[in-house]
Amino acid sequence: MKIKIIDPPRTFETGRSEKILIKDCARIALEPNDQVTFTTESGAEYDVARKSWGFYATPSINGRLLNFGLRAALVKSYVGKYYLFLVESGHEQALANYLEPEKNVVVRWLDNDDDLKAIEASDAAALTASPLHCPCGGDRFTSVHMYFAPPEGEVRFPHTEGKYRRELFRCNLCGHFVSVHDMEKEGLYGGQYVDSTYGDEAGMRRTFERIIGLPAEKSDNTGRVNRIAAQCPSPGTVLDVGSGLCVFLHRMKAAGWRCTALDPDPRAARHAREVAGVEAVCADWMTADKLGRFDLITFNKVLEHVKDPIAMLRRSVDYLAPGGVVYVELPDGEAAADGEGFGREEFFIEHYHVFSLASLSRLAERAGLRPLVIERLREPSSKYTLRAFLKG
Repeated sequence: MKIKIIDPPRTFETGRSEKILIKDCARIALEPNDQVTFTTESGAEYDVARKSWGFYATPSINGRLLNFGLRAALVKSYVGKYYLFLVESGHEQALANYLEPEKNVVVRWLDNDDDLKAIEASDAAALTASPLHCPCGGDRFTSVHMYFAPPEGEVRFPHTEGKYRRELFRCNLCGHFVSVHDMEKEGLYGGQYVDSTYGDEAGMRRTFERIIGLPAEKSDNTGRVNRIAAQCPSPGTVLDVGSGLCVFLHRMKAAGWRCTALDPDPRAARHAREVAGVEAVCADWMTADKLGRFDLITFNKVLEHVKDPIAMLRRSVDYLAPGGVVYVELPDGEAAADGEGFGREEFFIEHYHVFSLASLSRLAERAGLRPLVIERLREPSSKYTLRAFLKG
């Protein structure tokens, strides 16, 4: 056995309620059949034995471990991660006090034969589904960052006032990110987004005019429209889903396209008609019908805002004209995290999903679309962006 003391200890913060400071104090290297015993002041003991194939992580949980004063419990986190807790007998209330703010639950106590036998017969479907789902379908996530306060520059929505706790998970298979929290977001894009971001319709117009007044070399939108023109040289009909300020369609109209904006906020639809000068539909894309068919359907920084981007993208197939193309822009979490970390706007609270090249490709495939082009870029605004042209 070799012991390496870490002095001073490596420290890190965790916890979904109050911050918990963890101190990483040592490394212990065991040879096969070496054992170490951990103890508490009250005399509880916990053995770990190294074997050639791995570890006996505990003594028998309904035998020797009980005799040592510890009860094993299977605990599930609110995002579907499972943990084995060893609870000192008599300290069950302290466990409950810890679990409640962390939003974890005891699935089973593992210190009695009745519970252990029930596991064998339990219906796995009865367990609460995890909120973590990746476009790649793998759903193998690791927690990579905790937010205890809004990052600098994030829009302050009413639902984020007060205690702020948010966790960022990354898919081990494709590098996709998912943001998980329990701060209310219902109705965000039916009103809160405009209220918090622009203030009112006059604020929308001021922002619109500022953006369309940018010189070409500083305009994300100019590059977007030029890239579409290169891929789709013959202007036709375009539907922009989640049109927002309608800066994009304003320029597409100038390039000869017949434009329709779709947005769930009536103020955005009115802004599209009266300020941008294009057709507009005020509707939820997931329930809208009788929209017609379009040569181009665009999702400009939209799919990251919804919990099920596959379903949202899949609907575009029904509204494509023969030979039509879908254009998608998404925040590039892979490049943003590697380049500057998790404080950037790509990871702000309004984004449920933050994509990678691989997850964008799988998103298209699972939505029934075939990628023509997938590329990444750093926009003039400094945003890390992925964009794709897709065929039905």
